[in-house]
Amino acid sequence: MLFRSSIVAIEKVSLVLIEGSLKKVNKTLIKCCESGCFHMNPPPDTSGTELAAKNLKDKGVYERMIKRTKAIASSLEVKLDENAAYDDIEYSVSVDFKNYLDSVDKMQSELSEERMRLNGELQSQGAIYHNLLQFSGMDADFSELLACRYVRARFGRIPNGSIRKLDFYENKLFFFYPFEKKEKYTWCLYLTAASEVNNTDFLFNSLGFERTKLPDYLKGNSKEAVDKLLEDMDQELARINEIEEKLKEIADREGEKLSKVYAKLKALNNSYELRANVTVFDNRFHFTGYIPTKEAKRFTELINSVGDVTVTMRDVTPDDKAPVRLKNNWLFRPFEMFVRMYGLPAANGIDPTPLVAITYMFLYGMMFGDLGQGLCIAVLGLLLTKFTKAGLAPIITRIGLSSAVFGIIYGSVFGSEEIIKPFFHIPQIYEMLGYAEAPKDIFGISTMMLIAALVVGICLILLTMVINIIVSLKMHDLESGIFGASGICGFVFYASLVVGLGCSFALGIDIMNTAYILLLVVLPLVLIFLKEPLLGLMESHGVKNEKRAKNGGNINTGLKNKLAQMQGSSGEGGKKSVGTMIIEGIIDLFETCLTYITNTMSFLRIGGFVLSHAGLMLVFSIIANMFDGVGSIIVLVFGNIFVTGFEGFIVGIQVLRLEFYELFSRFFKGGGVPFKTASISSKAS
Repeated sequence: MLFRSSIVAIEKVSLVLIEGSLKKVNKTLIKCCESGCFHMNPPPDTSGTELAAKNLKDKGVYERMIKRTKAIASSLEVKLDENAAYDDIEYSVSVDFKNYLDSVDKMQSELSEERMRLNGELQSQGAIYHNLLQFSGMDADFSELLACRYVRARFGRIPNGSIRKLDFYENKLFFFYPFEKKEKYTWCLYLTAASEVNNTDFLFNSLGFERTKLPDYLKGNSKEAVDKLLEDMDQELARINEIEEKLKEIADREGEKLSKVYAKLKALNNSYELRANVTVFDNRFHFTGYIPTKEAKRFTELINSVGDVTVTMRDVTPDDKAPVRLKNNWLFRPFEMFVRMYGLPAANGIDPTPLVAITYMFLYGMMFGDLGQGLCIAVLGLLLTKFTKAGLAPIITRIGLSSAVFGIIYGSVFGSEEIIKPFFHIPQIYEMLGYAEAPKDIFGISTMMLIAALVVGICLILLTMVINIIVSLKMHDLESGIFGASGICGFVFYASLVVGLGCSFALGIDIMNTAYILLLVVLPLVLIFLKEPLLGLMESHGVKNEKRAKNGGNINTGLKNKLAQMQGSSGEGGKKSVGTMIIEGIIDLFETCLTYITNTMSFLRIGGFVLSHAGLMLVFSIIANMFDGVGSIIVLVFGNIFVTGFEGFIVGIQVLRLEFYELFSRFFKGGGVPFKTASISSKAS
């Protein structure tokens, strides 16, 4: 059931057309994103039609409006809620939002500016008030002192140590009057003639005098000036309170609506990438996409809840180029990464992930079978899965467990074959293999391991041929499904040759008589050779045939084209001459037979790595025996770490190579478009 649930096919999808009133477009897009199963299509090109259609492109406008809304809210001290429900906000175009923001901004901007001005004046007056307190007891009128024509007055403070130095300047034209002495400074006033003001200012500045400038509007003595200043400050504070009350009224009245407008502007801005795919015509929006067919009912109900929106669905056709969504169970899902590395399957193909998962785990375990090292790899995978987001981590866990299972079969624990009993030490096993006694180690069955590797490879090649036949016939690709190297003719030829040779050499049964060779070996090759005229004959009788997609890796393509030119052929799109077809047929037959041989022999690496793993561990074991105690343990630990890391990595690459070159290339039909679930970014602007 585990395999059956995933190998059937790519998840079936349906084409969806959604249209409705323009004012509902944003809510509809959000519902599509909330569904978690909607793949949005780009808009159709209507430039060559008579339709006056347009696409929604307004991201820049909404970004500016979002910033303006935040500025207005800050002035009103309103905390914006970006998750506010905005269903009752009917604004749908930028002009509507602009007009509303203009009206709110006009109400609060003048009041905010006046409040800012008054706050600035209050801060300045507060500093003046603090300075005036230092001149308490002064009976002279400030306004008269500041307005003198021939005398200049300077208020401020001077360091206490500098006061004694003034005695050295008795001949200078100034009058010094101290007010209040503090710990370090003395608040004071000095008067000087207008003609000597520059010299006197320079003198006092050199003594550390810090001037306090008083405003010209001060009148009366210090007490009267302070009272008048406090009165002015009270009036300004009262005006500020009045302004804040008015701003609070505006905030209470418009705050909730501002949050709704802000939330809608953010939704419009964040949905820009989706809105760019929406076509607008006659004040109605239109867009298309794909959903998994099994989600049709739920998706339709979700979109219909918006109101004034219609959903139309239909089955996809090969011309639709529907997106591909791989969906596998927990065991196989991590291996989708390898499928995507090679390319997504076509929409009307099958998902090869289960086959990849099973064969990859099987081949890795077979090539790197060790109970101890396999469990270490599995633990490493678990740790990487927990603490990282590496897509390879779950695969490492699975292949580690597979390695451990084969380690039990081989009887290998950290390279030692003495801890647990290997399978080839079981009497029934080694007797069946033709051994009089149990082999000492795995090297004793090296020939059997290589033969087993070939058998595994042959079975996998035949399996992929069957898959290719099913996929190709499903896609109406008769060339690949019937006459290809992995089609029906290729399967019959390869299987018959393997069975015939196997029976002759392994069982001593000679079944390859003349009839067998002619019908099951020669005839398939003849059909492959004559595929061009046979395909033409089938098409002339109405048999549907879609041209096989080129999938790379054909080293003879350039040679065929060159031969076609030499023979006067018009290329692939034209009618080929008989000579061209004969030459191409011979090249195809040679390539097909060569591929069978190289692909089959490539699986010998499985047995080779089994023996190399045992050989590496044997080397470290011999080195460890040269030392005593701790030295021996260190060598064994280092050897296991080295072999686990180095050989484990190399085996992973080699298995992936077998998957891609010996298995995938036989049946995989690429060209799929990934299914991308529509989403709206929640990142704050």
